[in-house]
Amino acid sequence: MSGYLAQDLELKRGRDDGAVLVAKLGQKHYRRETDGTFTITGTDYVNLVMFGASAEASYERFRNGDDVVALGEFKPRTFESNGQRIEVTEFRAAKLLFDTTHPRYEVTRTPRQTPDVGRTPSIAPSPVPVPEDESETVAATVAMGR
Repeated sequence: MSGYLAQDLELKRGRDDGAVLVAKLGQKHYRRETDGTFTITGTDYVNLVMFGASAEASYERFRNGDDVVALGEFKPRTFESNGQRIEVTEFRAAKLLFDTTHPRYEVTRTPRQTPDVGRTPSIAPSPVPVPEDESETVAATVAMGR
């Protein structure tokens, strides 16, 4: 499920003292206009929860307004409030990722080693060893906030 974090994340402790992340995920809906632009027609909000080490890691990495992709499943939950039984459906996320389809990301890579194009080997080329310190590295940084 994709969307944006629509409120500040809360990190709580469950009954077994495990971490519980509580957030609200917003999904905007758009209508394409005849001139090619889009108009927001509304937003749906989904309760998102995570548990354990994933909850703690996500609490450190994500902020209100971040565009995210959540991997998990919808689960019903029942609880009591003011003597009334309340049933809700929440999204229980196993992983929370930055949504890289939005242009706020920068990826830095070292150049790949390419064979000489003009050289014609007399036999099949042997593999070129690549020292570990020169292997491809990827660093993703995300501008936080909107």
